[in-house]
Amino acid sequence: MNLRVEQRALAQSDQGDIVVLGPSPEDTTFSTTSTEGTYKILGVRPGLTISVFDMVIGADFVGRFATEPCIAIDFLFEAAGQGWLLDADGQQLSSLPYRPGRIYVMAAPNGAVGFYDVPIGTRFKGMDIRVNMALWQKLGAGDILLSLDERHSLHVASGNGTWVGILPVPPQLLAVARALFDSAMVENDDLAFEARALDIINASISAMRSVRTEVAVPPRDRRPLQRARDMMIADLSAPWRLDELAREIGLTQKRLKAGFKAMYGFSVYAFLQEQRLLEARRAIEAGETSVTQAALAVGYGNPSHFSQLFLRRFGIQPSRLRPIGRQKIRSA
Repeated sequence: MNLRVEQRALAQSDQGDIVVLGPSPEDTTFSTTSTEGTYKILGVRPGLTISVFDMVIGADFVGRFATEPCIAIDFLFEAAGQGWLLDADGQQLSSLPYRPGRIYVMAAPNGAVGFYDVPIGTRFKGMDIRVNMALWQKLGAGDILLSLDERHSLHVASGNGTWVGILPVPPQLLAVARALFDSAMVENDDLAFEARALDIINASISAMRSVRTEVAVPPRDRRPLQRARDMMIADLSAPWRLDELAREIGLTQKRLKAGFKAMYGFSVYAFLQEQRLLEARRAIEAGETSVTQAALAVGYGNPSHFSQLFLRRFGIQPSRLRPIGRQKIRSA
């Protein structure tokens, strides 16, 4: 087996057997796959498991997934492909693109089934935090479930009782997520690991609660607006213009500007700038590129102007960022 799968409970978790809420190491996807890398499942406490993974996808890593009733918070540091929610008859419902630098949250109070398709050779790196419904209630977040529908401004996909949204990605939260990932890979301090996990859950709850359900956007405009957002994220270097973007999604510029602001809390250009700067920071910290190359890769032809925007957004010059060490994929 090329994919090394490990499972353990944290020292302070007081668990005998870990109840795996998401993908299980007993699944044949893990035991027979040609995918290479590492997949770890950690039992943090009853009702809370975290999986961390760094894999290069093989030809046979495609198919259905199922989860127990839970809330799932997923950080994708590197990813490609897409997934779909399935109904009870196995028919495809909403689709969900997998993109790096995103935080996805899935609320599945009755469990969920879906289908995923990731291109061969894709590096899939990230982590999956799963909270069962009993613990979610104990954390005082049960009321959030009542507001999760298609009108919620973080919504990207839903169906068959399951809701999926994309959370804001403040640099501080992303830094905590990376520290959590690194500590899981090297089996560092278990207490620090649990503390970081709870910080992420708390930040996710706050993000989901702080964004009000928006009723001003007509339902017929929501999917085109989501498409506009996904198009910009998929090609950050493109010189996006409002008239061209509006024409591409089939809305007037007025409906695009008003609807986008109502759904996402940003103007179109402010959103694009935020995503560009976040991606540039991710690439620089990952040691993938120089500051100038990062600026060009996200659409800024003037590195000096890029540095000014970066300093204004993050309070630090991009040249002063320290690359974060990357884990190497190891085969079993």
